[in-house]
Amino acid sequence: MIKSSLKCVKCQLETKESSSYKAKCGHLYCNKCIDQITAEGGSNCSEKQCSNFLNIADLMNRQFQKLSGSNQMVFGKQVTMFAGDPKKLTSPSQQNKATAVKQNNQNLNTPRKQEKNTQPRRSIQERSPVPIQTKSKSQMQKITDRVLQQQNSAKVINPKQQQGQQAQVNPQQQVQQQKQQQSKFIQQNVQIQPQKQEIKIDIDNRMTESVSYKCDYCHSNNQGLFHNEICDHRLCYDCIQKYYEDYCVCFVKDCGWQINQEQLNQFMLTYVTFQLEEVQEIKLKRQQSSNDQQDILISKFQFEEVTLQHMQISNMNEFIKTFDELKIKEKNYIDLRFGPNDRSVGSNYQATWQRLNVIFNGDYQFFAKANDNKRFGLGKYIGPQDIIQGQLGNCYLLASISALGNRRPDLLLDIFITRAINEQGIYCIRLCIDGIWKAIYVDDYFPVYPNLTPIFTKAKNNAIWVMVLEKAWAKLFGSYQNSASGSMQEVLRALTGAPTEVIWTQSPEFIAQLRKCLANKVIMVAATQSSDVQPITQGLVPNHAYSVLKIRQINHPKRGQVELLKLRNPWGKKEWTGDWGYDSSLWTPQLRQELKLDTEDSGVFYMDIGSFMQQFRDIHICHVKQDYQYSATQIKSNKKKAVYYSFKITKEGDYYITINQRNQRFQGNPKYSNAKLFICKKEENNTYTYIAGKLSQFGEVWCKCTLTKGEYIVFAKVIWEYHQEFFFVLSSYGIDKLEFKQIKKIPEMLPSVFIKKGLVQQPKRSYDTMGQPKIQSCYNLDRLDGWGYYFIDNQSNVKLISKISFHKFYGLRFCKPHRGVTLNIELPPGKQFIAIIKVLSGYEIEFTQKVQFQQ
Repeated sequence: MIKSSLKCVKCQLETKESSSYKAKCGHLYCNKCIDQITAEGGSNCSEKQCSNFLNIADLMNRQFQKLSGSNQMVFGKQVTMFAGDPKKLTSPSQQNKATAVKQNNQNLNTPRKQEKNTQPRRSIQERSPVPIQTKSKSQMQKITDRVLQQQNSAKVINPKQQQGQQAQVNPQQQVQQQKQQQSKFIQQNVQIQPQKQEIKIDIDNRMTESVSYKCDYCHSNNQGLFHNEICDHRLCYDCIQKYYEDYCVCFVKDCGWQINQEQLNQFMLTYVTFQLEEVQEIKLKRQQSSNDQQDILISKFQFEEVTLQHMQISNMNEFIKTFDELKIKEKNYIDLRFGPNDRSVGSNYQATWQRLNVIFNGDYQFFAKANDNKRFGLGKYIGPQDIIQGQLGNCYLLASISALGNRRPDLLLDIFITRAINEQGIYCIRLCIDGIWKAIYVDDYFPVYPNLTPIFTKAKNNAIWVMVLEKAWAKLFGSYQNSASGSMQEVLRALTGAPTEVIWTQSPEFIAQLRKCLANKVIMVAATQSSDVQPITQGLVPNHAYSVLKIRQINHPKRGQVELLKLRNPWGKKEWTGDWGYDSSLWTPQLRQELKLDTEDSGVFYMDIGSFMQQFRDIHICHVKQDYQYSATQIKSNKKKAVYYSFKITKEGDYYITINQRNQRFQGNPKYSNAKLFICKKEENNTYTYIAGKLSQFGEVWCKCTLTKGEYIVFAKVIWEYHQEFFFVLSSYGIDKLEFKQIKKIPEMLPSVFIKKGLVQQPKRSYDTMGQPKIQSCYNLDRLDGWGYYFIDNQSNVKLISKISFHKFYGLRFCKPHRGVTLNIELPPGKQFIAIIKVLSGYEIEFTQKVQFQQ
């Protein structure tokens, strides 16, 4: 028998297959190298041409590895790429190994068979659903033949080598080795006590004792709690088993913070040793969940095999067609709409354009793993620490990306339609522009200095995701130069589709608003004062955007309880040097260690709230929520007419209804118009109840509504400043998708709504001085929603005849059928009168009334 010579792909030393580890990509590692990679928490494959990732779950549980079929993660979903028998698509050595492992699994003393999870994961993709749909059978067959041909040409199996490998597999020896390793693992990690209910475990404070706490999700279980230090929630073993694989973040209501995957794996592996009958099953589940998360990061999507289905993304079909043509013709992509020329850069910059392969000398990745112990999960690949601002003044964009990447890297990952390097040099993201999700794709040319250093934003490592995102944003505005100086609101809205708002530091309600935002865990980006308003000193940059990362409450030995805001400069340097800056004398050694202050100038710093209010102008808020769904419809409206839409609620909860106007920075749209939004519920007796309303002159005008089951009506009107007719988008963002249906005008809707409001309004003016206490009137003018009314309720037995003359009626106007500045009223007994008023910004009212009664 001739034994083949095998080498470790990392150290290039000869090794034996029996004493080596074979990764999913097929490359072999000696035990020494694989132990080193395990200690480092995982690594990319050492083979330069390979994109496989060796994740920690595989390495910790490799004795339980199980060969899978030819499935691949596409957009986070499990998609079978090949039709027919999977055995025909594997090499003979893989088939022999699969047979041996199958026999071993049958001999293991496991209580129940581990079933392969074929259900699609919901974690990241369900919040922005991107389902998979295979193409026709003819297309699939062509793709399968091409892949099979590539596999056959890449893998040449020597029959003698095949026989040698088959002879080395001994099922009985493998079973004994696995049992010995399993018992050795249990003895080394856990000492089992006689009574299971008295066991208390403490793994670096991640698993807490069950005396003082309960699970923050089910509020009942107090045994085996995992402590997530990021959000301070405690989750029981049972809840983690049921829900974590669906979300991959903390699933406590309105949380969504990250969970340290490695610490969670350690907790699960240790906890289940007390339930020996579930050891193998749980390890396999954790292994599969970790594999799925890594697959999302490193998968090379085959767009010719998938289409986007549920989420409507404009230009997506155009991108897929372009990508398919490039692959078939084996050509590189050049963006003719945003090409490598001076116009795309702008007149203020001098640059040359080079492809990424030239800039990085072939050594670059789309997402690169950071060797930072303070980062974990997706945060190792996407985080604010990666972003280094270049010559372009787009701090508003980078600070918004940093804030989202710190708080919700999964949502930042969602915007990338391409997530790996491709030979065609075409990269695509999706952004919510003017209320519509659009696919924006660019080529891999970027402006550089003569020494090949990127002129604009880059990452600390060799990742390109920041550069791609910045270029796609610049393409929206025609050039890099045009994308400089903007609003954080428009960026946060574009990245998430969620509603945004601004809170001002000089407002009397700022502290209360800030605490509410922090409690809701929203995304926040702050802007410093202008140098003309407030002298900016102590390290801050005037008129600059900073990411608000979190708030920490500390106990100072002299100052007591102090609340500190953690911020980051997108430049990656130049920090605050005042109180609670890095060199501040207020820090004690214990507090420095507790808050893990960076020793280098990374742009991350702390400030107390008082100093923050002095130095910063406002905070831009993004109300992004976990698992919320987005839906929208585009509407063409006349400046003098409102449009009516209906929708039905089948899932009760919070919804944001929004009017979206075209971005004012786009050419030919210099100013936003006044937009009026009004929402009411249709009751069973054909009456209508007020829900919410808003009048504003801004790009997005939204109302947050807590809705119960039933039918609702939306009144939407945009009073166009520069057009007689133009387009706007009506959208919803909530716990379920909504379907907007246009309906005809409902004349009785507004009177019904305001009569109900008038009946409950207090106080009312009574006519008791005239002997009629059962006749009451009131009026209300609301500048926020743009509506007002004059209401009279006659519950007497006489007829009211009244004339109301308005001497001052500025910024107000009656709706039909009333006109002018006079109301002539004849109101019989038992009836109500309502006059609806349109309220503009800034009004003044003064009136007199003449009254008489008639039997």
